[in-house]
Amino acid sequence: MVPIQEVDFHTDKKVIYKLHIISPTGAAPFFTEVFVYDSEFNPPFASMVTFQQQFQDSKAAFTHVLYWVENYSKKQGYTVNRINNPCNCEFLSQADQQQSVQSAGLNIQVKVNEV
Repeated sequence: MVPIQEVDFHTDKKVIYKLHIISPTGAAPFFTEVFVYDSEFNPPFASMVTFQQQFQDSKAAFTHVLYWVENYSKKQGYTVNRINNPCNCEFLSQADQQQSVQSAGLNIQVKVNEV
């Protein structure tokens, strides 16, 4: 089984981004993909965004996607208001994610299993 960490970003408009940080070996390099579930469009749609970059650590992968999600959301008029790791933290700890979120200037508490 390929190790994966899933992180959900939620917005005020009920748009959900599901980040997958993937590592076939459990170590570098890391790959990312994001599933976007956008109910603001009519009809609602889902799409997958893949990033061609390879990351040498999971924090760089998370931070790259965090900025992408934040910028995409701003362009659409959404505000990211919740971040949750629904399946624990395979690669990147809650504390490291929180540090990246704060460095991005976001006032959001990162959660694990909604706790």
